[in-house]
Amino acid sequence: MAKKYVFPDPDDRSVNSPSVLLDKKKVLGLYNQEHPEEENMERVTEKVQEWVDDKAKDEGWNQTENVGGGQILLKRTDLKSAHQDLE
Repeated sequence: MAKKYVFPDPDDRSVNSPSVLLDKKKVLGLYNQEHPEEENMERVTEKVQEWVDDKAKDEGWNQTENVGGGQILLKRTDLKSAHQDLE
């Protein structure tokens, strides 16, 4: 059976769209899906935030920011190479 929630791929980001917002539902869905042996989390706790931070780093995201139960993932892109034709 396919996983319902898929962690975002940082390689899908661009100069014009370097970040993605994981809402509370997706944060909890990802966490609970990856921890089936534990009781399902119903709130985004520090434990859940730390797991998302670590997972994001392992997946290649450069930065995470906790916002209102959700998280923003940021992938820095090379602005110079994107605009080298303008020089």
